[in-house]
Amino acid sequence: MQAFRHGHAADPNWRTAAESLIAQLGAAPAEPVRGLGIVYVTERLAERLGDIATLLRERFPGVDWIGASAHGVCAAGAEYAGEAALAAMICELPAGSWRVFGGPDGAGLGDAAREPGDVAHDAGAVAREPGDDFTALVHAEPTAPDLATAVSGLAARVDTGFLFGGLVGGSQPDSAQLAGHPVRATISGATFGASVRLLSRVTQGCAPLAREHVISQCSSHYIERLDGQPALDVLLEDLGVAAEVRESRDGDEILRALPAERLSNGLMVGLAPASRDRGIGFVDYTVRNVLGIDPRNRLLAIAATPRPGDRAVFCTRDRRAARADLIRICTELREELELESLRMLGAHYVSCVARGEHLFGAPGAELAIVAHNLGDVPLVGFFANGEIARDRIYGYTGVLTLFVAPREPGPA
Repeated sequence: MQAFRHGHAADPNWRTAAESLIAQLGAAPAEPVRGLGIVYVTERLAERLGDIATLLRERFPGVDWIGASAHGVCAAGAEYAGEAALAAMICELPAGSWRVFGGPDGAGLGDAAREPGDVAHDAGAVAREPGDDFTALVHAEPTAPDLATAVSGLAARVDTGFLFGGLVGGSQPDSAQLAGHPVRATISGATFGASVRLLSRVTQGCAPLAREHVISQCSSHYIERLDGQPALDVLLEDLGVAAEVRESRDGDEILRALPAERLSNGLMVGLAPASRDRGIGFVDYTVRNVLGIDPRNRLLAIAATPRPGDRAVFCTRDRRAARADLIRICTELREELELESLRMLGAHYVSCVARGEHLFGAPGAELAIVAHNLGDVPLVGFFANGEIARDRIYGYTGVLTLFVAPREPGPA
């Protein structure tokens, strides 16, 4: 298999942008192109996703197309947000090695899930049998009720339990999604069979403040006690607040004592179930915002529903830590490629909307780190409202997934 075709373009006119993209993908190849196509558009082109999909199907009739609208899109070394832009990649995979699905809770997974006469949609599904779904690329609607359950349920229906993708859409209530044709779906995307080899890593955009704690008492969205101590007292100690201030019931006094520079990018808490193995590292935590403090009752309000026994660690967004961790996962992937004699065909990247330029300091800086450390690999992705890896929805993270194949032997 050859490296995947990819391209990206920006233009206020959707057709001009789409034609530029198609030219980069190679609109008139000598051999018909067959495979799975992935296309993302910024929210300024969300209403045109159906038109763009129609044009792509006309130019590449042997390709199944999936995709969505998002806050921003990214490609190899580039990112777009706040403008009309799109990015796409054609994964030329073995026939029958993928299946497109889309609908409530991933409807169509295990089915052909296609419209009559949709020849392109048949291309990857004809040779598949139920139970051949090993992994899945997923696009999830952030406003769907009980989305976390839908994601974990879908993960349970693929053999490896591994999903990668994210929550799509922008500032509008509903996202535009594509699963062979435009769909309104809780979750859509494509599953892959065992013949499609993937390597994936999650990178955090946060740095821990101190050691982890165990939630000993909580209710609703409140953490009441950590390690048997009042939750606010534990937080203030982790922040290095003076002992005499830690005992104060005056909220203004406490706020004045907080390290403002350290918290300039927000205060978060990472949560991990007690049942998960320790030693995986900070990447195992799902990071959520600390919303407020209650100085009188010594508790914390967070943007999650904690459970007694969960592990918790306070953290802040940190550019240096985010850069180092992104380099770490690229290094790990590069070492795995070398160890197993694999080569990259293409890459898929989902990054939190709070990352990108906001965290890395300049447009394209995050993608430039990936390109510098992995080389000239075709890449497509988007900026998400939440990132999906395995069976969980993360926040403030990046999910980098490589499509790989055995390295071809060189000349004797």
